[in-house]
Amino acid sequence: MRSLARWTTRCVRRYRFDRNPLRRRSDRIEAIAVIITLLALLASVWPAVLVARVVYQHGVVAERVEPGVREAVTAVLLEDAASTSAVSSHGAVLGVKAKARWYLPDGRLRTGVVSVPAQARAGSTLEMWVDSSGRPTAAPRTHPQTVADTVVAGFGVVTGAAGLLGLNLLLVRWLLDRRRYVEWDRAWTSAHDRWRGPRQP
Repeated sequence: MRSLARWTTRCVRRYRFDRNPLRRRSDRIEAIAVIITLLALLASVWPAVLVARVVYQHGVVAERVEPGVREAVTAVLLEDAASTSAVSSHGAVLGVKAKARWYLPDGRLRTGVVSVPAQARAGSTLEMWVDSSGRPTAAPRTHPQTVADTVVAGFGVVTGAAGLLGLNLLLVRWLLDRRRYVEWDRAWTSAHDRWRGPRQP
């Protein structure tokens, strides 16, 4: 906390507007650029809120609609999961699947290969979701997923704006530093000429 306070104090002293004769024109330009950057960063919060709101609204709609086109069913495994699981050369399980059968809400019987937990055995049951044609599909969107997507969207807008503004500020400072280096070279050359004095014939 003290480090943050000291850093804030240094920034305020560096970029504040006063009548310090040691402040050059480039220093005041940099201070203005910092203020503009901070104001633009604050302004980016509003677009972030708008984007987050849109994402949240779409997510809520999906929460309500997706369960209507998907149905939860109970599948019975017809074989052990280990008999059809794919294993990589390193021994890692790439995808655990097994053949199963399930009944649709209208009573029709379906069979197919579905994703199952590791070490699942034939005869065990599995809760799964199917689409309108009875094929296995992903579970519908949940509210925690909607909230997570909303936070990521809003944070992404602010982060993107901060990154772009930060790059612009670094570019401005780089250009000002080049100008400062030129001014320092001229000042040192002028001081050197004054200290050396006129050449003796």
